[in-house]
Amino acid sequence: LGGPAFASPTLNEVIAALEQSTLPTIAAIHGTALGGGLETALGCHWRVATPRARFGLPEVHLGILPGAGGTQRLPRVVGVETATDMMTSGRMIGADEALRAGMVTALLDTAVTMP
Repeated sequence: LGGPAFASPTLNEVIAALEQSTLPTIAAIHGTALGGGLETALGCHWRVATPRARFGLPEVHLGILPGAGGTQRLPRVVGVETATDMMTSGRMIGADEALRAGMVTALLDTAVTMP
């Protein structure tokens, strides 16, 4: 103990680096992307997912707000109405809804994305 409480880079710094990268960044989501996992994916330029993927910001169930930029990035990606619903209810959405909302660019067969 006695060291810094949080080592660098922080999650906010990692997501900012992904978002600001001059190289394309792609999040391949297989399974669930919750909380910081979804916030990290939102920092990527594109997101692809398997048909069974699930997405959410469940922090509200702990009485806190997403802390790594999800409150800013999610509304930009899916619109204010869907983002507000997800952030205030903790509701998870499936891959089909994420595709319709614009959260993911494409749904890919598991065998293609994850060998």
